[in-house]
Amino acid sequence: MKKRYYLSMLSMFLLILAFSTVSLLFHKSLEIFLKLGSVQFVLFGPLNYLGSYFLYKPIDNIFIHGGDTEKAKKRISRLTWYSTVWIFFLGSLFVVIIVVPLFLFPAAFSDSEVFSVDKMPLIFKLFAIPPIFFINALLPSFITYFLINDFILDLKAKVFLQFQILYPAGKKRIGLTLFFVFIILIVFPALLVILELTVAVEIEDKYPGFTSLSPLETTLTDRLVVLIGMILAVILLTRSFTKPIYSLLKNMNKVRELDYSTQAPIITEDEIGMLTQEFNKMVKGLKEREFIKDTFGKYVTKEVATLILDKKINVEGEDRLCTILVTDIANYTTISEELTPKEIVLMLNEYFSVLVNIIQNHKGIVNEFVGDAVFAMFNVPLDDPDHAVNAINAALAIEKITTTRKFGKNRQLTTRIGINTGAVVAGNIGSPDRLKYGVVGDEVNVAARLEQLNKQYGTHMLVGENTYDIAKNHFNFIQLGNVQLKGKKKTINVYKVNN
Repeated sequence: MKKRYYLSMLSMFLLILAFSTVSLLFHKSLEIFLKLGSVQFVLFGPLNYLGSYFLYKPIDNIFIHGGDTEKAKKRISRLTWYSTVWIFFLGSLFVVIIVVPLFLFPAAFSDSEVFSVDKMPLIFKLFAIPPIFFINALLPSFITYFLINDFILDLKAKVFLQFQILYPAGKKRIGLTLFFVFIILIVFPALLVILELTVAVEIEDKYPGFTSLSPLETTLTDRLVVLIGMILAVILLTRSFTKPIYSLLKNMNKVRELDYSTQAPIITEDEIGMLTQEFNKMVKGLKEREFIKDTFGKYVTKEVATLILDKKINVEGEDRLCTILVTDIANYTTISEELTPKEIVLMLNEYFSVLVNIIQNHKGIVNEFVGDAVFAMFNVPLDDPDHAVNAINAALAIEKITTTRKFGKNRQLTTRIGINTGAVVAGNIGSPDRLKYGVVGDEVNVAARLEQLNKQYGTHMLVGENTYDIAKNHFNFIQLGNVQLKGKKKTINVYKVNN
């Protein structure tokens, strides 16, 4: 970056030299060109390099030694203006070196064959000063501002990535910048044209006495120089707006690809910087939302988590028809006595992973784990017209896989399942500090009682009569009896699936 800054500043010598070359093409005076070129070289070469060195030194220190980042941060934010003022000073000094001989040392920048300063009318000398100042001081410093600003845009992005230095959006306004651009590139050149044409008309008959150029050629020389400077300035001005926009679009594409770790560097201090700042806030919010969804998605499916976060699910409490599935491991107490705590955790995690996958594949939601038990619900919170059928299919899949594979350290597990359907209230349950999305209602207790009733019937899965009424056309059921569940006054019919 340091080399680029030095080259950007030293390129002002090439710009000034290009302006002088245009004058050479018209005046055809190599002597004046070499004299002016030597002065330009000293000012915009060694002296400019020395000034650039001191301007960039605080920034260079953090890259070399990891120096004072706060000092470097301030210098980066001011470097564009410091560089502009420095080039303006060098250009003004060059103008002084040119203008003084016009009055005190006429022979210094004269060529007897094409241009004689001593024969130049006083009015021409006076009115020549504004164009000389504009071309050699104001226009180069104006171009420097946008050239170094273009460099600063990349520098801010680099220090953001390397040192996490993030700049505020600032209070600059694009409209004000464009206003000054209009003044420098439109108003000033227009005034200079009027001035030069006025002088040309006033002293047209005196031109042959001090120059071989016609009044029109003299005016065209300055206009061509200004045109070159304007083209370069417009290119750099365009880059100062498009570069931060493309940088922002690049980060937007990352977010579109669900990369919420990105933070766009704020590299401008205008409305684009404000837009970038708001973009970063938005991405931070999306990242937090994604974290919540990912965390919540460990308890419910990602689709449900998304709907809840989008407030498309009523978490305050709503009446729902729900099929509840409750599982439990047979002889779990005996099994746990034979294993170490670490082995128990390993076995349960493997077992729960299998059950959760099966339940979610059948559109169910695992609501919670209680010891070795799994509590799942269907048709809540997402609508599922086949909730009873899906719950039974999930239970059959669980029964099949638990009889064909082992868990933990080669442990065979038998799962008891109870399924019941009925009206529940679904919503957030708990205290203001700790909430859980779940369902409550008497039908939930019935499902739990059915799971326990498997011990009495020696079965793996029992289905309540409400679930049977919904799913009776999809499975071959066998009624086991009409029983009074523990804690219940009324009796219900209990079924098993003959598979």
